[in-house]
Amino acid sequence: MPDTARARANPVASDQDMSDSIPSPGPEGEPAPLPLLHIHDRSTERGTAVPEWVQARALRDGQVDPQQERVLLGVLNAELRRRGQPLDVLEFGCGAGHHATLFESLPLLRYHGYDVAESLVASLRKAAPEAPRPLDARLFCGPDARAALKGKRFDVVFTVSVLRHEPPARIPALLESLAEWVSPEGSLCLIENEHVPFPVWEQGAPDAWLHPLADAMPSGWDVHHGVGLLAGRDVYVFRRNGERPRRFFQFLSPERASDEGLPVTAEALQAQALPRLRVWAERAEQGLRGAGPETATAGLRAQLAQERERTARRQRMSTLADALVRVRTEVAEAPTRLTPAEPPAPAHAPTQDGVVIDALMDTQWAHAEPRLSRLVHVFHQEWHGIRAAAGYAPGRKVAITADRPLTESDLRRVAEACERFGSRAVLFHGFSPNALEVARMLRHVFGHAVRLYCAWHGSTTQFHFDVEVKTFSQLLELRADGTLDGLACVKPEMSLLSPLIHPRTLLNLPPRIAPEARRYRTPSTRAAFVPTPANWWKNFFTNVFVAATSSRLDTVFVTNPFHSNPVMPVRASVVNAGRLDRAALFRLIGEVDVLFNVTLTECQPMTALEGLAHGVACLTGPLSLGALDSHPYQRLVQVTGTGSLGEMSTALERLLVLRERSPDEYAQTLDDYIRVLCSEAVHRYLEFTQP
Repeated sequence: MPDTARARANPVASDQDMSDSIPSPGPEGEPAPLPLLHIHDRSTERGTAVPEWVQARALRDGQVDPQQERVLLGVLNAELRRRGQPLDVLEFGCGAGHHATLFESLPLLRYHGYDVAESLVASLRKAAPEAPRPLDARLFCGPDARAALKGKRFDVVFTVSVLRHEPPARIPALLESLAEWVSPEGSLCLIENEHVPFPVWEQGAPDAWLHPLADAMPSGWDVHHGVGLLAGRDVYVFRRNGERPRRFFQFLSPERASDEGLPVTAEALQAQALPRLRVWAERAEQGLRGAGPETATAGLRAQLAQERERTARRQRMSTLADALVRVRTEVAEAPTRLTPAEPPAPAHAPTQDGVVIDALMDTQWAHAEPRLSRLVHVFHQEWHGIRAAAGYAPGRKVAITADRPLTESDLRRVAEACERFGSRAVLFHGFSPNALEVARMLRHVFGHAVRLYCAWHGSTTQFHFDVEVKTFSQLLELRADGTLDGLACVKPEMSLLSPLIHPRTLLNLPPRIAPEARRYRTPSTRAAFVPTPANWWKNFFTNVFVAATSSRLDTVFVTNPFHSNPVMPVRASVVNAGRLDRAALFRLIGEVDVLFNVTLTECQPMTALEGLAHGVACLTGPLSLGALDSHPYQRLVQVTGTGSLGEMSTALERLLVLRERSPDEYAQTLDDYIRVLCSEAVHRYLEFTQP
């Protein structure tokens, strides 16, 4: 049976069956072409089976283009030659299935398609070619691509004129999703717009954009850029590069898309894009001069002004080195060089990357809020409590180091990330010399188009330390001179110190944990966890003694050494779990009945919020949260006499009795407080930062 007929008879033929048909290299190592289809205009083949609006989308997107098809097949041929095995291929944005017909005579390529709505794939379902059959295994649909694809991976994922209809703010996240569906040795192929240095709208198509795709891909991928292969389109092939720095290559033939013979620098790619950008600007201005009434062109003029500002920002980026010299000179001339405004963490391995963007630990437990999607949180990698607070908040995340000075490259990465995210506001959590450099750099690059804010996570109690009061005083000065557009605190009523401080207290959020993971209805383990440092203001020994002498607890976990005294015996075993990373901390929280964090001074303790998210209540001292203090949960866990063993013991008894005798009431109390707290915290972020 011929290969093509065999594939049609058995759409799920084994790799062994299909591998016999892999084209062999041609003379002198030339790649053997795939058995190309006879390409002709199929826009009317299915007659009325294809709705007019679907045909219109296909024509608008340039899908009915024989040259485009030849380029796609050439790239797939290069992938077959590179991998030497049959390939599973996914088309993202398959629509009515125009490209699916290309695969009918290509048994080495197993076609799969995805689109967001059933209305877009209805024609494909009704008159599907052989390539995507069986449809239930090869055709995916739904507004949530991750849910529709269910963790599947493919050897090649490709798009054709799909990303142009997505706004710039969505491109980084969309590329990250596409990258997730590529197998470890696979490739992502984009036949999209010509390369541009930054996003601009596509003339003549108000809902379309030109994107800097070579720059927007997440780190860890090499870029193969095909230029001059199609009119008005470029070809981008991305492949994982392991631990190596990103590399750029160009190819002049689609069959050479896998080659690495033409390396090119990122700067060279940008230089190639500038002439295209000038042509775009000239056409845009011509369109404005010949346009009709002012009301008809107001939007276009606003967009053109926006793109001119982007160009100006790029020019300011080119002078970043000079700006950095000025910033560091100003800091050197200051009477005191400030040190980080958080007590130093225990010794740890030095930070490898000065800047980490949207790290997994800073995003996987973050709350989602579209209104805060353009807010960028900047915080320090080594300040673990503040990093957790920033990581759980909605928005994008930039973690800078506090261990060493930032380089020009570090600062440039921060600016480029803010540009890529379409940032409207940046919120610093805590402050340091490095944070000051970042703030002044962002002012240099963005002017006041991006607002700068700071959240102070300390309290006046910490002014006992000179560095704390000096750092806070500097923040007030930066607010007064306009370097910062706003300054807020997580400790209540700090605005009494100065009218420059935002009057409303910012609220920290708990990590986003699925409700079914909370353990409030699970059997008691008779264990407690005291995660506080072993110092006097954290009240470590008082917490441990209350927990370890309770008749309701048999085990007390701590993260610091504790030695019992024969004259002050304890009945429970005290187990030192040592220093824990975030995942290990969460696992331990899930194994206890109660947390202890009754400290002498506190600003919304993160361990209390982490326990809350896991369904484990945490005893605390008074938090002064205003109306939230009257919620049943806070009345349950707050201890007024933080130094009183008796009051803490009474609070522990009250909490454990409720958990044991009324588990539903206990669970409802925690759930309702999470709902109220998260809603109010998001509202206050919006009120303060106005993103």
